[in-house]
Amino acid sequence: MNERIRLLKTSFKINLPLLGLRRRVLPAIVAVFMAYFLNASGIAPAFANDLDTKELDPNAFNQGKQLARLHCTRCHVVGDMNKYGGIGSTPSFGAIKTMPDWKERFDIFFALPPHPAVVRVEGISEKRPENLPAFTKQITLTIDELENLLGFIYTLPKANFN
Repeated sequence: MNERIRLLKTSFKINLPLLGLRRRVLPAIVAVFMAYFLNASGIAPAFANDLDTKELDPNAFNQGKQLARLHCTRCHVVGDMNKYGGIGSTPSFGAIKTMPDWKERFDIFFALPPHPAVVRVEGISEKRPENLPAFTKQITLTIDELENLLGFIYTLPKANFN
């Protein structure tokens, strides 16, 4: 197993409810800190740092686009796929891409609330914690599917709020 993936897998085994703080604020802060740490230390997903420089295979791009259409558009506006869709309080992918840490946020989206209740990445994520509500069927992605999804997301333009 790739050393970076093994370290990433180990990093996500932190059980935040055991810290005694069950509010959403702490997990979000910890996840953003972890994104920064993992990226700065080179432990981020092995594919994450190369996505903006390597050309995505057309089949991989199409799979990423299909995964985004199937799963992400339930809550988010994703490019031109669903301009009038998504959930009102959920940021569009274009809006997220205006944030200075957008790459880190997307790279570990599956660990950021509310995604752990919905998304599981094989070999990285644990099973859905029992304290998280099962408001939909869990989405399980392989590492290759995650890479293709992120590759597609990296091609989307950021929002223009002018």
